[in-house]
Amino acid sequence: MPGKATRPDDKRHFNKGGGSGKGGRPVGSVSARGQRGIHQIRAYDDEWELIKRFMQLTRKDIDKCRFAVNMLSAELDK
Repeated sequence: MPGKATRPDDKRHFNKGGGSGKGGRPVGSVSARGQRGIHQIRAYDDEWELIKRFMQLTRKDIDKCRFAVNMLSAELDK
C-alpha cells in the first residue's frame, strides 16, 4: 500500500461510510432556514463572554435583541 497521500490500493476509496453507501448527515437535519454562516471574531475573554450571552439571547428571541441593539445604537449616536 502506498503512503497516506495517495489513493490506497486496497479499494478503500470505494467505501462511502455508513451502511450501503449512505453515510453522512441524515436527511432533514438542516433547518428550513438553511445553515448558519461561519463568522470568525477576535475578542478578549470578557468581550467574548458578552458576545456569547448575546448570541444565546438572539437565538431565543431575535426581535427583542434587534430592538435592544437599535436602542443602544441610538443612545451612542447622540
